[in-house]
Amino acid sequence: MSQAPVSQAPVDDDRPEQAGNRPQATLNEIFRCFLRVGATAYGGPAMMPLMREHILKRGWLSDEDFKLGLAVCQAIPGGTLMQMAAYTGLRLRGLPGALAGFVGFALPALALITALSAIYHAARGLTVTASAMQGLNAVVLGIIALAVYDFWLKYARGPRRVGLTILACGLFLYGVGPAWIILGAALAGPVVFRDETAPPVSFANTPVPVRGVLVLAALASAWLAATSFLAPLLFDLSLSMAKADLIAFGGYGVFPALYHETVDLHRWMSSETFMDGMALAQVTPGPFMLGSCFVGYHIAGLLGAVTAGAWIFTPSFFILMLTVPSAGKLLAWQPFRRALAGVLSTLGGLILAVGIQLARGMDWSALKAVLCVAAGLALWRKVDPIWVVLAGVALGVWLF
Repeated sequence: MSQAPVSQAPVDDDRPEQAGNRPQATLNEIFRCFLRVGATAYGGPAMMPLMREHILKRGWLSDEDFKLGLAVCQAIPGGTLMQMAAYTGLRLRGLPGALAGFVGFALPALALITALSAIYHAARGLTVTASAMQGLNAVVLGIIALAVYDFWLKYARGPRRVGLTILACGLFLYGVGPAWIILGAALAGPVVFRDETAPPVSFANTPVPVRGVLVLAALASAWLAATSFLAPLLFDLSLSMAKADLIAFGGYGVFPALYHETVDLHRWMSSETFMDGMALAQVTPGPFMLGSCFVGYHIAGLLGAVTAGAWIFTPSFFILMLTVPSAGKLLAWQPFRRALAGVLSTLGGLILAVGIQLARGMDWSALKAVLCVAAGLALWRKVDPIWVVLAGVALGVWLF
């Protein structure tokens, strides 16, 4: 397939190039579409077909455009569904459209996880709450086991990839930070996979929204400058969430980074409380990465939840805005594809390592083990995650 021409320099224009007779979408239509998808997006990546259906039936992207956009979103950090919402908005209405899609998709989950965090912290001393969380924690470990299995199937095929997966798990358990592990995998990828060649892709030309990106960058910098003096805790929280986002691939890839920042590095909460928060994140629709709101609420209330929810996506949003215009060249550059293969090979190992650490701190019983296995099997059989989570809560209240 021949590669379509891409721009050689950023274009100072916030309007995307219109393709053929693609319908013109208003910002309100983009926002409402992704608000609806975000409110029903239980099951993480399994909801990608639903998003695809909403986008294609409106004629906003062609099937080929959607596949290419998905390839870009999977090749850069951040939640894939979130990035696809922003990518679609960018193609339709430039930076304002990207923000409309981004905010619309995230808003339902952000509001719900913040509300659940408030309820949790208000009721955490109650016996019924403790029992419910025990059941939910067993379900979460089942979800983690399935995530490891899923990442293993997708990215750890062959002895070299399996070796990187196991090495990443061992290094994390030994105490090496996930950022260093992923950086090492990215550097090793071009050497380890030097004999692998990915086919080229064609990609539509989309200008860089330079002025808008600069304005957003200025606002983000102003926030960091102000909080560094006036609210150091919010400053640390913003940077921690940004660091977690930078090494988050495929949604659940944020799990090890978030655990490292929250539990190991800053010690903002115990591993048990962290696990409760990630369990609550399973109750909400939308991206799992918004479990960061629980962390923010735990240490700084409502403002902390909003801060964490915004910064867990900020770096990857900027990366997407700057990557799309040259995506064709990037995806065709073999060293990048090999480095990405190295990074993706580590994710299953990192998630497994966190699962092992959380399992070590859990008060196990035969009932919890059965519930954990049952949850994993139910999800593997494609049972809707919300029903699995609610069943875990109900069984926790009944059995524990």
